Amino acid sequence: MKKSNLLFFFSLLTAIFASCPVASIAQAEKLGIVKYTPVSGWTKTVKPNVISMSTFDQTSGKYCVITLYGATPGTGNANSDFGREWNNLIVKNMKADANPTIETQLSDGWTVVAGGSEVESELGKGAGFLTVISGFGKTVSILAVFNDPIYVNQVDTFIKGIDLDKSVASASNTAAPPATQDGKVVIPMPSRQLTVSDLIGEWGETAGFSTTYVDRYSGTYAGTDSLHFRNKRTITRNGGYVNDFFAIQNGKKIIDKTSGTISINGRILSIRQHNTAKYVIRGWLELADMTILTVCGPWYDDDVIPERIFTTIEQGANLNANWIRKK
Repeated sequence: MKKSNLLFFFSLLTAIFASCPVASIAQAEKLGIVKYTPVSGWTKTVKPNVISMSTFDQTSGKYCVITLYGATPGTGNANSDFGREWNNLIVKNMKADANPTIETQLSDGWTVVAGGSEVESELGKGAGFLTVISGFGKTVSILAVFNDPIYVNQVDTFIKGIDLDKSVASASNTAAPPATQDGKVVIPMPSRQLTVSDLIGEWGETAGFSTTYVDRYSGTYAGTDSLHFRNKRTITRNGGYVNDFFAIQNGKKIIDKTSGTISINGRILSIRQHNTAKYVIRGWLELADMTILTVCGPWYDDDVIPERIFTTIEQGANLNANWIRKK
């Protein structure tokens, strides 16, 4: 596929996206909270919470596949939702740009993020265009992969025909209060593999202590040591990391701003700056107004993390920290 054709695809799709709010019209079929109209004459494939419609011209080799992914829990951040879906649906399955240019718009309480790039899959080279609709605790994705601008109007029509029932989304998002133990919220282990896309946004962490010392013989006051700090961590779609640190130690201000990159391998979250700090992920909890990530650490560079840190929740509990991202 020629580069000029690819640019033409996206000039058309950008125009479509800019003028296309999430529609509120009667639809022929439903997938959970999603109402949609199938593309007439195309092959339809149904899987759990996924509808795929495709057409393939054997003579010319032209093809288009539109896949609708039903509602799943969102991260609370539309850009994070898009990054997660782009990585899971495109980057992991095709050769594609890991960080596509995106467009964002608001529509009736939903946030719509769309972007695309040239892709290469088992069908050959083409264009991949992903639209992710986020809101009310839910995320819905529409992925179109095609290799000729003849299909742009059909992609346009399908996206315009999407209608989301936010009343159902809001109702299904009403969850029971989080579990507590000894008066503290229980933050469970993640139920799935986390990626950097899940972490996009701004995370806050605050902590502190004050210790008063006395002479062991006379019992008289011997001084106080105190430290109170705030970390504001910002994580971007491409794994960029910025930490804005502010602390007051014994009345003295400490200000430090650093940057680097962040990655996740299994349960190990690594932050690379002048060295590499490694944390073990121990908890992930999504609430109505915030997301909480519990990590244990850090260990640095070639330090070996003890196996019991992964298997025994009480081990290293003094190294636990909660990062909080508000919605």
